[in-house]
Amino acid sequence: MTTSTSMAALTSGLAALADQQDAVSALSTTVAAAAEALHADVGVVVAEDVADPSEGRLDLLAASSHAAAALETYQLQVGSGPCLDAVHGDRDVSVVGETMLRTRWPDLGSALTRAGYRAAHALPMRWRGQPFGALNLFLSRAHPLTADERATARGFADIAAVAIVHADDRPDLDALARAVRSTAAHRALVEQAKGAVRYLLELEEGEAFAVLMRRARVTGQPVTAVARELADAVAAGDRPAWLTEG
Repeated sequence: MTTSTSMAALTSGLAALADQQDAVSALSTTVAAAAEALHADVGVVVAEDVADPSEGRLDLLAASSHAAAALETYQLQVGSGPCLDAVHGDRDVSVVGETMLRTRWPDLGSALTRAGYRAAHALPMRWRGQPFGALNLFLSRAHPLTADERATARGFADIAAVAIVHADDRPDLDALARAVRSTAAHRALVEQAKGAVRYLLELEEGEAFAVLMRRARVTGQPVTAVARELADAVAAGDRPAWLTEG
């Protein structure tokens, strides 16, 4: 898989978030794009109880093929498989080869090999650091994911997470217009703060923005909050101590 192929596939998944009217449509498009890009059958499972996925059941939300759907359902029934390990352990899971599949998950491993699969990979889907589902890849060849393939799979897992989290939060055009105006106002505030940093510290534009971002990371605030803090201080004729230290 080339970088251009990976980018094209991820782009199609992102486009689904803007084009589709519901999460099911967006997820279906996403898993189909992931399957094509990674030459695998793909499934997405999500915890019913997002707050505590270890206690609740997992449900199948999308699959790129009937075979993937059947295997996802089976591993949920037997309570063992890559998706459960990825969600409950909050880690990527990769098992390659018939022997390893049967050893790791005796029931599911046998079903996987009978269906012609030789590798299984799963990546947790997270929202704000909390795992609540998994993107699963079933490959017909004993193939460990390359770094590029893993990055692509992670991208699809993130796209799927966003599609699910915002399933009932699709803005109408009026709400979108308000969001655009708000974003533009925030951007103008950041530009104003960046100009103040450039003037006060005699920095280049990129360096000034880096100062704001560094302050945001240290304090755990959005960069717009840092920009507001600086703008208010400058308006009052003050110079924040953190800016002097920076």
